[in-house]
Amino acid sequence: MPTATLLGASIVTLLLFKSLYGKSSLPLPPGPPGLPIIGNALHLPIERQWVTFAAWAKIYGDVMHVSALGQSIIILSSPQAVTELLERRSAIYSDRPSLIFGGELVGYKDTLPMTCYGERHREHRKLMAEVLGPRAVGQWRAMEERHMHGFLRNILGTPEEFLHHVRRVVASIVLEISHGYKLEEGNDPLMSLAEQAVTDFAEAVVPGRYLCDTIPICKWPVILRYIPAWTGIGFMQDAKRFYKTMVAIRDEPYDMIKRKMAEGTAKPSFTGSLIERDANPSIEQELIYKWTSGGLYTAGADTSVSSISSFFLALSSYTDVQKRAQEELDRIVGRDRLPSLEDRPNLPYLEAIVQELHRWNPVGPLALPHCVQQDDVYRGLQIPGGAIVMANSWAILHDEALYPSPDKFMPERFLGDVKDLNPDPRRFAFGYGRRACPGRDLADDTLFICAAMTLAAFDLQRDDTAVEYTPALICHPVPFRCSITPRSREAQALVTEGK
Repeated sequence: MPTATLLGASIVTLLLFKSLYGKSSLPLPPGPPGLPIIGNALHLPIERQWVTFAAWAKIYGDVMHVSALGQSIIILSSPQAVTELLERRSAIYSDRPSLIFGGELVGYKDTLPMTCYGERHREHRKLMAEVLGPRAVGQWRAMEERHMHGFLRNILGTPEEFLHHVRRVVASIVLEISHGYKLEEGNDPLMSLAEQAVTDFAEAVVPGRYLCDTIPICKWPVILRYIPAWTGIGFMQDAKRFYKTMVAIRDEPYDMIKRKMAEGTAKPSFTGSLIERDANPSIEQELIYKWTSGGLYTAGADTSVSSISSFFLALSSYTDVQKRAQEELDRIVGRDRLPSLEDRPNLPYLEAIVQELHRWNPVGPLALPHCVQQDDVYRGLQIPGGAIVMANSWAILHDEALYPSPDKFMPERFLGDVKDLNPDPRRFAFGYGRRACPGRDLADDTLFICAAMTLAAFDLQRDDTAVEYTPALICHPVPFRCSITPRSREAQALVTEGK
């Protein structure tokens, strides 16, 4: 029998068996009608899934079911649903789906974002909490402010390159924490490698992007490993390229610190502390150390680059918001020094700007997928064990019932009498339950101090009011131009002198 015929027969047999013997007496959540056998596989968008899912949710509700070749996908689009399932029932909703492409073929299955829920996941998060947890993140604030002073000087020197300066300052903060690493002048190789790894990861783990994640027979990845890249099969070529970057970001920074420690030239860092505590780790334990230290970049860096870029986009477009924030800074901080994170409790309007930045165009509009470990029931509807569960954060953060005029940038929605009517968007911007981003406190502090210092020193202006974002899993504003000028000679002196 020809291979293609055998493959097709296997798929049909598996799906028919599941449809005949895998049914519950309870209905599945409503959702768009699918086709026989393949379900909604042809209807699922590859890009900007959150927009399509939000439109479907208005028809089918905040708990929705779609399927792709027998794989159930549950899409949640309300605070009530994500709170009940992903947080209150986190004991069974904290697993990750087995992604054949990103997890098995590329190799990201052992990283903190993708590892299965269990002992490895708990150890990853425990180690990460030592350096990024709420009690630990305060130790980095003076260092963040120091790097932001350098950021302001770079902006003053070459304001047209502000997006590059954003990437560089975030990388400098995170890599100093993780590896005690100081960026080289120009194009730093470690920064470039980390950015490429984040880009590859965001592409590799999009559910449904690669056909091998939806064809049932591909659940045995050993079959796919024997398909050579020269066959021209696109996902195998991508997997080979992504795998090379994955190995580099996992091993090279860690090995660099081991080498420097042996030479006695290593600076204090989180990676160094991991190496010191266990001089002879097992292969498995060292792999956990590598991914935990390397994972600091993905835990906070790319999200911070996106949110700070959104700050420049929003504040240069909404100059009335900018002026009001600057008036608050002048009144509370004055003009004879730059603001610090200690000023944060006294700057409610700037705090509201930070909240609105998290809501307006969320960094991760579609949270990384969860997987339910056993059959469950919610609102009288069955949630099949093994279903992929996706939280549409963008739909929640653009729900008119929660945030009126959601497309407008309106920090005042988090002030005064109305602030209690608009939920803090940070509840929905950093993931959910036991899978929430461990770098969220560092990312939030970095965004605040960047916004405060930039507005104290500069005026932002752009003529084009168009707002466009990339369609990736982690969204960034499409590169844009922004005029950045010192507010005054006194402000320029503060930047130059670093006060």
